[in-house]
Amino acid sequence: MVTARDCSDYAVMGRRQDGVYRVSPDPRLGGAVPVWCDMASLGGGWTVIQRRANGTENFNRSWADYKKGFGELGGDLWLGLELVHWLTRGRDMVLRIELQDSRGRREYAKYEQFYVAGEQLRYKLSVGGYSGTAGDALASGEGGSGSGSFRHDQMFFSTADQDNDAYTKGSCAAYYGSGWWFNACMAANLNGRHYRQRYRGVRNGIFWSTWPNVTGTHEPPLTGYRDAFRYAKMMIRPRNYSP
Repeated sequence: MVTARDCSDYAVMGRRQDGVYRVSPDPRLGGAVPVWCDMASLGGGWTVIQRRANGTENFNRSWADYKKGFGELGGDLWLGLELVHWLTRGRDMVLRIELQDSRGRREYAKYEQFYVAGEQLRYKLSVGGYSGTAGDALASGEGGSGSGSFRHDQMFFSTADQDNDAYTKGSCAAYYGSGWWFNACMAANLNGRHYRQRYRGVRNGIFWSTWPNVTGTHEPPLTGYRDAFRYAKMMIRPRNYSP
């Protein structure tokens, strides 16, 4: 029996229904693990590594939780840094991010390079090759100050109990209440609090700085309210995948 390394292998086998599948990206993992496969979007074969859909899951979690993963495969989900590392280690992966704001607007960002290093390198992010409609908030941080201090490419992962960011005066993860590849601090954070409508105060919600009409990374909006995102999803598949 052929063991699927990720969801794309099931798609090649003709499996075209969304749902839970078992994958084994590397024999050293010690067996197959369950993942959610998106088999309908853009040719299918996508392994979902993060999803914010209903706001029921707390994403202000520890390093151990982010390493292992948490949530429900069919709902709010963080697949786990260790598994994402193994999924991206053996094959060149594409990342697709899908976002929907509180007004119902949908946009996407696609990256032709996506790799997460192992824990010894603090799950360092390598991402690039942007295309899409949401703007490149993740790799270049172009919605930030322009100084490079907000880009996320080549950043280590941080949580409130393990500060690996580039901000020397505090902890980005503690301040924004989530784990993420913070710089000093961010132009994107898809693990922020899941607000259901516009909110005030610290910009600790799901955030994508290049979204149309989003205010800058520091200044509060003139209305006093910050826009919220209703939905976010991160999913990966091999770059050479052909539906």
